[in-house]
Amino acid sequence: MAMKENVMERMPDVKSDQIDSIFKNKNFLLLWAAAFLSSFGISFFLFAESWYVVNVLNLEASLGLIYIASSIPRLVFMVISGTVADRMSKTKIMFLSDFSRGVLLGGLVLWFIFGDITLWTFVGVAFFFGILDAFFWAAESAVIPSIIRKENLTRGNSIIQMTNQASFIIAPMLAGLLIAFGSYEIVFAVTALMLFLGSVLIYLMKIPKQEAEQDNQDQTFFETFKEGLLYVKESRILMVVVLTTVFMNLFLVGPLSMGLPLFVKTVLNGDAFAFSLMEAGAAVGMLIGAVVIGILNLTKGRGKVALLALIVSGCAFIGLSFSTELWVSIVMLVIFGACLSGSNIPLFSAIQSLIPENVLGRVMGLLSLASMGLIPVSYAMTSLLLSAGVGIQHIMSGGAFLVVLYACFVYVKYHELRNVD
Repeated sequence: MAMKENVMERMPDVKSDQIDSIFKNKNFLLLWAAAFLSSFGISFFLFAESWYVVNVLNLEASLGLIYIASSIPRLVFMVISGTVADRMSKTKIMFLSDFSRGVLLGGLVLWFIFGDITLWTFVGVAFFFGILDAFFWAAESAVIPSIIRKENLTRGNSIIQMTNQASFIIAPMLAGLLIAFGSYEIVFAVTALMLFLGSVLIYLMKIPKQEAEQDNQDQTFFETFKEGLLYVKESRILMVVVLTTVFMNLFLVGPLSMGLPLFVKTVLNGDAFAFSLMEAGAAVGMLIGAVVIGILNLTKGRGKVALLALIVSGCAFIGLSFSTELWVSIVMLVIFGACLSGSNIPLFSAIQSLIPENVLGRVMGLLSLASMGLIPVSYAMTSLLLSAGVGIQHIMSGGAFLVVLYACFVYVKYHELRNVD
């Protein structure tokens, strides 16, 4: 089925007193609690895994193998995860993903007790986590519009995003305390328990089987997959969204992830504590942005807000690259993080509210692929520029400038995206 642009029509106005409170929605509350347990559990696992490899195995140089082991299968299976989400029960996919990850970590705890943990143990766990992550993300993004009124999508996505950001700030500290006063076995056991509880909450969600699932099952898997590609290809709006996502991750993620520790060391002359403050600044900013967007619950002008927020985030990143004081850098990262949430949440909420449910899983899967797919390329570009002698502050400012230039071009040229509600 090819997408027609008239699908992207504005939704009719709905009075605020006609909108049910999102906190009275049982399915959303179950999903929110499951997202809380899952995100905290995964953050626990990532921190404890990294610290064990660095501090116990003394293999800090091999830590990249774990990231590669999780990222490659995640990218590969993202190609088909959206198609699977459109053909099967999304809650069943999420349940199986969380439950399977809980089983993996339960096995890891037993391995700690009865076996000899090596680097390859974590590489194997990371590999299977990457596969399960790909299917969970596509299903979660596609299930939200099934349980929330379209007028509440922005708020719902903001609440989920707040939970995720809070987990990245709080969970590592709690995991560190559990390691300091307990053991690694306790951390991984707690993580497994969180994932099992999350899977139970997802199982309790009651969502009627959608007609779209049956329609997609009448096609072959390849036909369903091809239909999703054509849907995105024939939509001018979705193609611009995909390109914008690719552009942002290509020119911002590498310089941010790889460049921040270098920037702290070579430009700010800071230490590990300064680096931790910088990372916390970005996470706090994203949390603030999610809170503000959730309170505002935008239902109009989401495309315009997303593009303007992306422009401001790029400008903040440029400001960061020129800063020489720690407090200025932290302020720039807070603004950058807040605007990044202010761009991502409204845009994805608009897509969720406007895309037909029978192709939503495939669209969100392709957007996730566009978001994650070029991150390794971004890392490679950053590494090449650094090896060529280009200063990290110049790499950061150059990438951010290109993003700002591109976002301004899209804002002026593509009025369809700018006017999306």
